[in-house]
Amino acid sequence: DLVYTMHDESYDFKAQNTYALPDKIVKDIKIDNGDTTFVYMKDTYAKPILDAIDANMSALGWSKVDISAQPDVLVTPGAITSTNYYYSYWYDWWYGGWYGGWGWYYPPYYTVSSYTTGTLIITMADPNSDSAIEQSPATWVAALNGLLTGSYSTSRVLELIDQAFAQSPYLKTN
Repeated sequence: DLVYTMHDESYDFKAQNTYALPDKIVKDIKIDNGDTTFVYMKDTYAKPILDAIDANMSALGWSKVDISAQPDVLVTPGAITSTNYYYSYWYDWWYGGWYGGWGWYYPPYYTVSSYTTGTLIITMADPNSDSAIEQSPATWVAALNGLLTGSYSTSRVLELIDQAFAQSPYLKTN
């Protein structure tokens, strides 16, 4: 598992104290003929993640508000998964040289294996900043990466979220 955080060193986190957080986590975006469809993480997995983000923000002195209240920052989590496949084969044959020629051969054996990794990206952005590209620049980003195949557990993800906030003491407002 890996936790990486970075922040805008010129941003004054202590001058901010409110945040908004969505109630769903986007895990995929599908674009078809100009139509955009968001695919969300199942609530079973998303709710503990969102609760952990809330708990950490609260512990650092932030107050959660609705997006309509014009928060100081927006905290948006998103998820990405990637499955890697690898193939191997083994071709067993033996040479029957002492019989004067090729011996029996066996057909090749093929194996296909895979593993899936996942990354949870948490972005904090200031929606009130003036930007030439009319997008809120990220003031803090956390990327949490780990193996999902076989050993996935919610407790592991929650520990990584706690670690991301623990290694970001500059987020503290109180």
